Amino acid sequence: MSYTNALGKSKPLLNAVPIFGLATGALFPVVALRLQELGSAPFIIGLVTTLYYCGSLTAAMTFGKILSKIGYRAGFCLSAFTAAAATYALTLTDSELGWLLLRFLGGFSLGAYYLVVDGWFQALADRRSRGKLFATYETVRLAATAGGPFILILGSTTANLWIVSFAYIISILPALLTREPDIKNTNAFQFKGLYNIAQCFPCALLLAVCGGMANASFYGLSAIYASGIGLKVEAIAFFVAFVLIAPAATEIPLGALADRFTRMGVAACCAAMAATVCMILLWLQAPPFWLACFGSALVGGAIVPMYALGLSRIMDASNTADIVQVTSAGLIAYNAGAFLGPTFAGFSIAWFGPTGLYAFLSIVAAAAFIAAISDIRFNRCCPEYVAG
Repeated sequence: MSYTNALGKSKPLLNAVPIFGLATGALFPVVALRLQELGSAPFIIGLVTTLYYCGSLTAAMTFGKILSKIGYRAGFCLSAFTAAAATYALTLTDSELGWLLLRFLGGFSLGAYYLVVDGWFQALADRRSRGKLFATYETVRLAATAGGPFILILGSTTANLWIVSFAYIISILPALLTREPDIKNTNAFQFKGLYNIAQCFPCALLLAVCGGMANASFYGLSAIYASGIGLKVEAIAFFVAFVLIAPAATEIPLGALADRFTRMGVAACCAAMAATVCMILLWLQAPPFWLACFGSALVGGAIVPMYALGLSRIMDASNTADIVQVTSAGLIAYNAGAFLGPTFAGFSIAWFGPTGLYAFLSIVAAAAFIAAISDIRFNRCCPEYVAG
């Protein structure tokens, strides 16, 4: 299947992604600001964020069974309605316990959404177009999420919560126009559960873990690095925006290369480049502003897409009937990395100073490189092939 055909089949779903992404990107600052208005302590704000990601991980582990029974359209509707309800309910209570529970529910709905949409895009393509199509989705998602905070200018935090809730509902309309994937058995490898996937593709799942670690570390600690090397507030804002948008610029080219050659070959090259740039930034300690921006963008653009490469690697060897459990495995691995990454990166910064962020990311990149090379050399049950 060509990329054009795959894109045509998924275009309605691709129209739903930026609506959902804008709403999700807006929620992070809106929630933090609303909790500040309510006089919540920083500890509570941090705990609310933690429970949000706990909900997302819970969905990755449990929502697959529901999705297998109700299908992708109904799964999207359920996740979007739940996100809308959990967001609107935040305007009805000032209780900290209520916020903790509602943000857990909101995180669960986001995890369910990613399980639905990530798998849906994977299923609407094949080996020759999967990488580029999934990269197109990732690019749209990242760009929309980055634009979400601009919703803040539209009104008060309460009004913004109403707007976000309404946006989640609106995202359902284009999703309903998207065709369900054809679920059929082929001669591909058939899995017997998540453990079986981990047995056959440990290296691909490790890539997903590395992608989660890198993404969460950049989101959480890039501003600390920028401040530590002496950048002013305006420069820090530009640096963070530039670094976080970099993966959106690299996803499609890397996806196209992975379709033309192999997922793991592209992953190994990207990991090697990321590790090299990390070592340069670590050696320079306080690089010039332009070099810090360019080098950090190269690292993020090369290592954040590891999740997409790892997930696509497993999907290439799978039945479409196994897509739910494959996506679950990938998201569990990614979320595990997102949980662990900022903590380890924070310890590294505490030990080495601001450049400790890149000391940690160099280790993550090295692990991704070893995982990719190991899959190429030692995966015998489902070896990867070049699309012909």
